[in-house]
Amino acid sequence: MDAFVGTLIRRERLRKNLSQEGLCKGICVVSYLSKIEQGKAEAGEDILLPLLRRLGIEYETDRDFLQEAGNTVERLYGELFSGKMSSPEELLAQKERYANSPFMLDATLLLDTWQNSLSPELAEFVPCMDRRQYSLYLLLRLRVKGEDTSGELLRLAPTDYFYYAVGRNRYYQGCYLAAIELLSRAYDLAAREGNIRLMCETRLFLGNCYSDTRQTELMAESYRVAKKIALALGETDIISTIDYNLGSTYLELGETERAYALLQTVSRRDALYYHKLAIALEKLDRREEALGAVARGRAALQEGSYQPDAEAKMLALVEYRLRHPDYLRDEEYAREMSECFAFLRQTMPQGFTRFHLPYMLELLEAERRYKDAYRLLKEFS
Repeated sequence: MDAFVGTLIRRERLRKNLSQEGLCKGICVVSYLSKIEQGKAEAGEDILLPLLRRLGIEYETDRDFLQEAGNTVERLYGELFSGKMSSPEELLAQKERYANSPFMLDATLLLDTWQNSLSPELAEFVPCMDRRQYSLYLLLRLRVKGEDTSGELLRLAPTDYFYYAVGRNRYYQGCYLAAIELLSRAYDLAAREGNIRLMCETRLFLGNCYSDTRQTELMAESYRVAKKIALALGETDIISTIDYNLGSTYLELGETERAYALLQTVSRRDALYYHKLAIALEKLDRREEALGAVARGRAALQEGSYQPDAEAKMLALVEYRLRHPDYLRDEEYAREMSECFAFLRQTMPQGFTRFHLPYMLELLEAERRYKDAYRLLKEFS
């Protein structure tokens, strides 16, 4: 049986407050159980299954299930490393069976990756993990816990997917130069491997990096390539995301007409889309239409969103400006703007904060807090 079973036995024995003597009585000697728990003995099913049953675990031995589970795990890994893992419905539907099978670690890691979480019990099983499992565990520690495991991860698994994943993480942290270097490496590796979808994803995030650093020519080129690949793959969601990102960038650059025209072509209809549409209409002095976009954005929040609290605050700011033309003289707006800006800095990727930087600078200048405005501008330069 798999090496992790010894660790599983030890964990469950301690949870049930059982001594080694109490667990193995009539099954094996204490010294042998100790070796099993330490991974120093490879016991057969005639020993392990009775130990597991005594702990209340019915370990999977159904061959049909095990074959199907193995195929499912390999398919999900393949999808993940190609840049897009589908919903792991099989793992969710049969979570307990996977947990009591040789695929326990794989199922837990794949579910955690899908849910962007990190199951605390995984730490106990690190010595039992193979290279693929441990690489994914390191990535989850980076993503979920914020631990800088990138060096160890890329030494262990210098693949297109992990360069992409670390690069994307650096992008969300606002470390754009590092992100560009990592994503460029990921793109080259993906091209060498013929991993077309991951090529698309890396180009998309390179475009995001160039957008946030105002390198508009490089942004346009990266998005052009990503869009071309997405068209070939039939990935309409990626095309919509690119057009949305371009529209958002042109809004920040003050090219409102161009931004509005692009946003009109976007197929997504979530709260973030309506937020950008409302701002474009606000800048075009089409206030009633802008208020309508805010209302549709609020309705979209009820159907699910990326970050509902942040998006609600962002929409509220737009509505406040629309309903209060002298908002810069209003203490309530100053409070809401400051709270929203601080909230975005704490909870969202830096690009969201950068998008609201002009509004924060506008407020500080209206309050004649020029030193604070200078410090903030320098921080984001």
